[in-house]
Amino acid sequence: MEHTKFKPAFVSALAEKFNVVLASASPRRRELLSRLDIDFQVYPSEFAEDLDKTQFAAASDYVVETAVHKARDVYKRIKSGSAKPLFVIGSDTVVVNSNGTILEKPTSDADAAATLKGLSGRTNTVYTGVCLIVDVPGGLEPQLIKTVESTEVVFDELDDAVVDAYVSTGEPHGKAGSYAYQSLAGFFVREIRGDYYNVVGFPCARFFRMLRDLHQQGII
Repeated sequence: MEHTKFKPAFVSALAEKFNVVLASASPRRRELLSRLDIDFQVYPSEFAEDLDKTQFAAASDYVVETAVHKARDVYKRIKSGSAKPLFVIGSDTVVVNSNGTILEKPTSDADAAATLKGLSGRTNTVYTGVCLIVDVPGGLEPQLIKTVESTEVVFDELDDAVVDAYVSTGEPHGKAGSYAYQSLAGFFVREIRGDYYNVVGFPCARFFRMLRDLHQQGII
């Protein structure tokens, strides 16, 4: 039986009115956004992601500001060449361990192994910041909307052999916190508390609410 595509009115309006752009090279974010069945372009941000973490009171502030910089970078680079109003989606994900340290992508196998050993048997928190930069009809400046989602992830105890075997697969590379829950790390994550897709890298439900709110405001 063929099913009707899931496309609420505000999702259809988004695709009709805007040039939707994902400012990320993440294949996971691309796959999740594609589930809304809208046309969008991918322009990875060139922002260096080098903000000084010590200048932020909380990891949530840091990850949101990084998402803002990513979205702004892409918006500025492609604005002049867009035939339609722009709708740019910037996002960033970090993992914070039980000591409050922000864990981003590992720089080496040794870094990944050390990170995973630090997460073993403990609860870490995944934060994803989302920033939308939206061209408002008749507006001189685009509207900037930002938010953050958090999810707690509880690890089982990991011995050195398991850590080494996981690192040897190469999966930790390119992953905040050195793990991918949606893949092999699912075998040693005991529990999550919150949005599953936030751990994957994009808080779908939060983004959906943002679209709905923008539609109710008459922006899309």
